[in-house]
This record gives sequence, C-alpha cells and structure tokens, in this order.
Amino acid sequence: MFVSKPDDIKVEEWSTKLSTNHILVSLIDMNETKSGQKLCTACARENETESAFSWCVNCSEALCNTCDRYHRKTKATKSHKLVSIDDHETNDIPLKFADVFCTEHPEKRIKAYCNDHSAVCCMTCVMLKHRKCDNVGSIEDAAEEMKQSDEVKEFEDKLKDFKTSLETFVQNRVDNLQNLDRNIKRIKLEVDTLFKELSKRLEELKTNVMLEIAKIEKEVKPEIEDECDEMKSKIAAVDNSVALFQTNMKHAPPAQFIQAMEKLAEQKTFLENYLKDQSRKIKDIEVTFNRNEKILEIRNVIQEFGKLNVSRLDIDVMLHPTVDMSSVEPILSSEVEIGFDLEGVTLFRNKNVVLSCEKTIELRDPECRSVLSSLLLPKRPCGLKMISDTEGAVAVGGYGLIIFKVQNNQIHKVSEIQADVNYDFVYHKGRYYIGCGNKICIYNRNNDNYSRISEISVKHKVGYMALRDDSSLCYTVYLGHSMHCVRMDGTPMFTYSSQDLRCTIGVTVDRTGFIYVCGCNSRNVHQLSQEGKLQRFILNNLTAGPNCITFNARGDEVVIGCNGKVLLYTLK
Repeated sequence: MFVSKPDDIKVEEWSTKLSTNHILVSLIDMNETKSGQKLCTACARENETESAFSWCVNCSEALCNTCDRYHRKTKATKSHKLVSIDDHETNDIPLKFADVFCTEHPEKRIKAYCNDHSAVCCMTCVMLKHRKCDNVGSIEDAAEEMKQSDEVKEFEDKLKDFKTSLETFVQNRVDNLQNLDRNIKRIKLEVDTLFKELSKRLEELKTNVMLEIAKIEKEVKPEIEDECDEMKSKIAAVDNSVALFQTNMKHAPPAQFIQAMEKLAEQKTFLENYLKDQSRKIKDIEVTFNRNEKILEIRNVIQEFGKLNVSRLDIDVMLHPTVDMSSVEPILSSEVEIGFDLEGVTLFRNKNVVLSCEKTIELRDPECRSVLSSLLLPKRPCGLKMISDTEGAVAVGGYGLIIFKVQNNQIHKVSEIQADVNYDFVYHKGRYYIGCGNKICIYNRNNDNYSRISEISVKHKVGYMALRDDSSLCYTVYLGHSMHCVRMDGTPMFTYSSQDLRCTIGVTVDRTGFIYVCGCNSRNVHQLSQEGKLQRFILNNLTAGPNCITFNARGDEVVIGCNGKVLLYTLK
C-alpha cells in the first residue's frame, strides 16, 4: 500500500504523523520472538540492545530481565500479564492487542464512535466535538455492527478476489514464458532445417541468427519474469492483508478493528487500481520468424536467414470477478439489420466482428455496420471461431474447414481441412474437433498440415459445438430441442432439454463456466450452470430468433446473430 506525501511537509516530519498499526507491530514482534531474534522493545526505544526475557500480553512488547522487574512493580502495569519468551514461542498464548489512544488526546483511550462523522473518539472528544451529534455510541457496539455488515463480508471476499486476479496474471506470465520457449524451439528447428539445405557457406548467417535469438531470450524473458515476480509480491501482500483482516475479526478490540479496516480499505483501493492498470499495461511477448523464401534460389547472394520479430500483444486476462454472470443483465448496445440469416459470429480483440453468411465470411467494424473485407467460400458457411489473435476457421457444411487470417483488416485464406463437417467445430491444444454425422472427428495440426488421428462416437448428429474449461464438449442437436455435454473421450456428462427450447442452433460457454444455448424458434437464450441445470433465460422474447452467440475475451460483451440481425450487448 502507498500513501502520498503532502507537498507542504518534509518527509521526516510527515512520517512521524502516520499512526502506528499496533496489530502489525504486534505480529512482527511475535514473529521475531519466535525466530529467536527479539530484543527488548523498551530498551530499543532508548537505542539499547538487550535480549528479551518475557512478553507482555497487554502491551504486546518484549521485555528484558530488568524491564520485566520494573513492569511488575509499576502501578500502571503491575496487573499486566507477563509470560516467558519460551512460553510465548510455543504459540499457546493467544494474541492480544494494545489499547488504542486518541490522536487528539494521546493520554485518552478510544471509547466511542460517532456515526454522524464516521469517527472514533475518546470521551474528551465526545464532550468537545460530538456532544451535539445524535448517533454517538460505544466503540464495542460500532465494531460489532461493522463486523456483521455486508460490507465487511464483501471486503474479505474482495481480498480473495484480488489474490485470484494476481494469480491469474502470474499464470498468464508463466504461460507466456512456455509459449515463448515453444516458439523459440520451433524457430530453431526451422532455422536448423534450412541450414541443412544450404551449403556450408551459410554457416556464418546461421550463427548470426542464433545469436540474435539468444539475445532476444536474454532480453525478453527476464522482462516477463520481472512481471511475474511483481505479481507474486502483490499476492504476498494480499495474503498478509487477509491474515491481518482475519486476525482483526477474531481478536482486535473495537477501535483497533476500525482503524485497521480503514487502512485495509486504502489498500483495497490501491489493489483495484493496480489490477486495472496491469490489465492494460501487460503485453504478451511473441517471437516470430519470417523466412526469406529466396534463400534456396539465391544461395550465393543471400545475406540473412530471415527476420526475427518480437511483438508485445495486449492480453485478455480476466479480473476476478468481472461481472456476476448469474444475475447480470444484458444491455442492448447495437442492433444492425443485415438482410440475411447468420449462422456464425466471432469477435476480434480490437472488437471487430466476423460473420459467416451466404457464401462469404465478412469482417466488420465494432458496430457491425461497415464491411471491411470479405472472403468468398465454396459453399454456405456455418460455425465460425477464432483460434488465435489473428487466425480463425469457418465450417463449410459437407466441405470442411477453411482456415483464414486477418491482417490489416483484410481476410485471406491460409489452408483448409477436408472433412464431411455437419455445422461446427472446436479447437483445443493444436487439435480440431469437427462434428461429422454422429461422430466428432479429431484432426491434429502440424504447422499448416492436418491429419485425422481419431474420432468420438456420440448418440446424435452433432450440431453446433462449444469447448468447456474442464476439457469437455457441449453440442446441440441442430434444429432440435436439446444440448449435450460429453468428455473428450465421448463419455456422456449430462443432457439439457426443455419445452421452452425450440430449434436449437448455437451454443457457447463463458469464462465463468456458464453455458448458453440458442433457441431459434423459442426466441430465447438459455443460461445453464456448469452442471447443465437451467439458471435463467439471459434473453427472452427476442424480436428475431437467435442462431449463434459468442462473448468477447473479457466476458463483458456478447454478440448474437439472428435471422437478419446482429445484436450486440454489454453486460453490467
């Protein structure tokens, strides 16, 4: 947590005005005591070093032998509970907290809380500043009310959400490192293959490019590791806050509890801003290699193997939670008449929309009004999905899959998979799972080559498909009344059907695990739990029957393709 220094005060003077966090000091003292490092707290204030002999539970301080004797004799402290350092280290003594004193009247203990001013106060403050206030009560009642409030409970959940978000960032960094290693390994293999096809005269060129790769590894990977380390440090800070919060909830006296909550609230705001900033700031680093295609033709004049490019790409790390999908309401942000039925739709990171319609796929602007480019297909297209930031695929019934790329707002075909596809497919870890009749055929991807490696038999003709996070598949019975979920080996998990679901087509899964099924004739979208139970109708009584549905990467926008319309919703 960071606190800004006022401009009109020196650092030394300003730091002395910051209030002491007695709970944190107590925890530090206890930790040092248990690690055998603790010195007498009283002597330390006089710049003296004496080993601790005992621990005062009331003051939360370690005492040397001499200070222990005076502590027992002094009238103000003779009733305090003192335990030996050895007993303290066994952790059998419950943590106690020191009294909290008023900042205005340091000799007075905090005894009351003014609800009108949201301020803790001693009895002198009550008499001088709050005697006309209507809502002044005991600090005990105020603390108890705060402990029972929804805000405190939500605060604990928020701390846990912060940790989850930070762990998500860390996992993203780890994944990026692994992808970077795989890309570099692939590039090295490609470079090595090229080298074997060339004469020994290209040895120097190979050496140059390998040195460049090594330089990139040396310069780029530490950058990601530093981001990982920073996120991990924030996780540790959140863990400390959770521990501090839970300790306060159990043991802190009222005034100490309220003061600690004020400090933790500041840290909550900082973490919220930090997470939002990191979600915009972090960039995925990608290394690509563009081979010089003339290298095999002009061996004697070529000067290099190719160009290595390091890209920093925006990432779509979801903060936890983004929106509560169990209750969030879609707000229509755009409705566009397009004049033809849609059976496939997907979203780019830059919010451009890709539609499959007629015999083309179209790239449109974020409002879905302007056609930026299009790609002609051999037959009418169906299911459509993005499989990377720039690459996608569309299912063409009875023909196969067309793999395409989008660069500079232009769509162009890359390759194709010949398969007797029904309507749709999913892509998972380098493999395409394609619905073919009553089977899901699995094709392995190796660069731009595809080979059928196995198949999964199911009970129905596979309609539209969606991949779940637990590596299982959902598929609809096209124009039927049901949706089915199976594991990757074909083992059935559950089936959903309803009299309110008529003419099923599209299906998708959001990042929190909810499943969404389009009922074209029932003109609604069914939201299902991860177990396949109806949660609610996220959209009902639509003006046009929904055929396809997809979410953006962050999960806070959804686009639906209908009969002749494209509907874009914001989730809030």
